[in-house]
Amino acid sequence: MAKRKKKQNLIYLSLIIIVAAIIGGSWFYSHHTREVSNSYAVSETATLSSGARVYNSLSAIQRANLPDQALVKVNRYYLTSNDNDDTYARINYNGKNYFIRATDIELKMNNEINCYLTQSGLPHAKITKQISSIFEQRGYSTSSGNPRGVVIHDTGNENSTISSEVSYMKQNYSSTRVFVHTFIDNQQIINIADTKYMAEGAGPYANPYFIQFEMPHEYTAASFANQLGNAAYYTAYILKQNNLPVTKGTKDGGGTVWTHAMISSYLGGTDHEDPISYWSTSARKLFGTTYNINNFVELVQAYYNQM
Repeated sequence: MAKRKKKQNLIYLSLIIIVAAIIGGSWFYSHHTREVSNSYAVSETATLSSGARVYNSLSAIQRANLPDQALVKVNRYYLTSNDNDDTYARINYNGKNYFIRATDIELKMNNEINCYLTQSGLPHAKITKQISSIFEQRGYSTSSGNPRGVVIHDTGNENSTISSEVSYMKQNYSSTRVFVHTFIDNQQIINIADTKYMAEGAGPYANPYFIQFEMPHEYTAASFANQLGNAAYYTAYILKQNNLPVTKGTKDGGGTVWTHAMISSYLGGTDHEDPISYWSTSARKLFGTTYNINNFVELVQAYYNQM
């Protein structure tokens, strides 16, 4: 009788151990396997931060040892949905791929203005909400009801200020029926229209899908660079908020980062070419360099990686 009871106890103990192992294994797997919601290819160069955690796979079960400040190639980003919505980068070092949180890399910039901002620690203003009730609120025409990217404008006006541009848009909306969500200069990011609803600034083929912002003109090197930094931060914030990748707009309508000029060329319904001239002219005069959408997307990714 005692032997039978002892045998039963051993069976119960074994079952308890098995169940505990299953539960523990499930917990470990769920806390270490990243659920990828989106990914996109890139071609970037970066350095690893000191003490960066590098992994052999996205499941992050096994760590890898790479030298501090190692120079690596970044070839893909992964957006996750069960790990604080962290972004992971797939990096290549000595011909082998590894994985790392995007916060643990610093992109090597090719453009002088982007380098200036990186060396300054990627500064940015806070987003200030001054939501006006005068603008019509219509939902986005996406299946999710959320925006699928950002459109960049410049105001095209010389020597205006962000406050005068905001005032003009509000005062004339009843007649123009034109508005954007946000205005950005070198010191402020002012959100005047609810980003849950579409704006009316880039024509019928863009308005139902994108958040839009305007850039008043800046006239010194520091102010122009800081405005680009604020614009890149805001773009990254919007994309991160909507779990969207950082990808340049394409002819087939894909991508998340668009200029008004790209809308005109690829989607139609509008003929504006901003902010191409503003960016290129200011970059040449103030920094002796060029600036285009490729440079801006690179800067957006740098801010995105910090989030």
